[in-house]
Amino acid sequence: MSPDQAIPSPPSDASTDPGDSLPLRSSRTGLQVLQALKDSAGGHVSGSFLASALGISRTSVWKHIQALRARGYNIDTHPKLGYRLLDTPDLLLPEALLPLLHTDHIGRVYHHLERTTSTNDQAMALALRDSPHGTLVVAEEQTHGRGRLQRPWASAPRHGLYLSLILRGPFPFERAPQATMVAALSLTRLIRSQWGLQASTKWPNDVLIQGRKVAGILTEAKSDPDQVHFLVLGIGINVNHPAEDLEGPFRYPATSLAMELGYNLKRLELLAFFLDALEMDYKEWIKGGFESFSREWESTSWILNKTVTLQCNDGAITGQVVGFSSEGALRLLQHDGIERVIWAGDVERVEGIA
Repeated sequence: MSPDQAIPSPPSDASTDPGDSLPLRSSRTGLQVLQALKDSAGGHVSGSFLASALGISRTSVWKHIQALRARGYNIDTHPKLGYRLLDTPDLLLPEALLPLLHTDHIGRVYHHLERTTSTNDQAMALALRDSPHGTLVVAEEQTHGRGRLQRPWASAPRHGLYLSLILRGPFPFERAPQATMVAALSLTRLIRSQWGLQASTKWPNDVLIQGRKVAGILTEAKSDPDQVHFLVLGIGINVNHPAEDLEGPFRYPATSLAMELGYNLKRLELLAFFLDALEMDYKEWIKGGFESFSREWESTSWILNKTVTLQCNDGAITGQVVGFSSEGALRLLQHDGIERVIWAGDVERVEGIA
């Protein structure tokens, strides 16, 4: 095998720092060293081979190995055989994610942060600086994660997925809320198919498992009266949180995928699966609108046929959810027999749920 085959160049769109953050980076040569260790499939790679293939000294190879160890990579050293990769850190690093993606745009520009206030804040700043469609911001921890109506989102370090995507249209302003529902449906379908859990959607922006919240979505936009210029789609997923991390004054009980499954997941794989699914659904939505998703949304709805209280612009209203329109609006049958179509609102209470 030639050195070029053994040590491929890393992707050029590795992580950068969009602002208030603590980025994790590796040098280009460091990523090449890492790829060579991965390609050895658990075997040793000699320092002399790495030095020759990369055109650097063996001392430089050792320094790159030390830098990778500092990032959490478990690398064994043998005095005669060289270096061997034993384990990789549970970090959502670009050099680990990008090879797993099958997307055209989503995640191809990737900003990975160790800690930040909110990924939506960072993505909004990037979008205003013309960062392209599909730009992804991921944080290992958020200090001020938020959901709809400025509600706090628990963002324990390295336990969940906290990410924001820049999605560019153009499309009419009235279609913007549908992007939230499309993302919720992508995640719900993935959880069902990949892990066999009975995930459900809760209009308009949550994903539940047996009535317990596992994910929430916050969509923010820049628009004029006629069209949306871009959306920032913020998504928080409870992945490996233990029960004690999810205790608090939440409106709905919370859960994590690990709590439901009884074991921890590889967050990186979940992220790659989700981004792949979301891009396919987003393309379909842009092309054909929400109508092709409406039947599936209704079949996965946790509140369908339940009596709920909604907070809308004109106050609280109560009724039975009898379905959803082809554009994603909620159809509510009030006690007086009048059906209302609700385009925007917040489910405050579900009858029979404490």
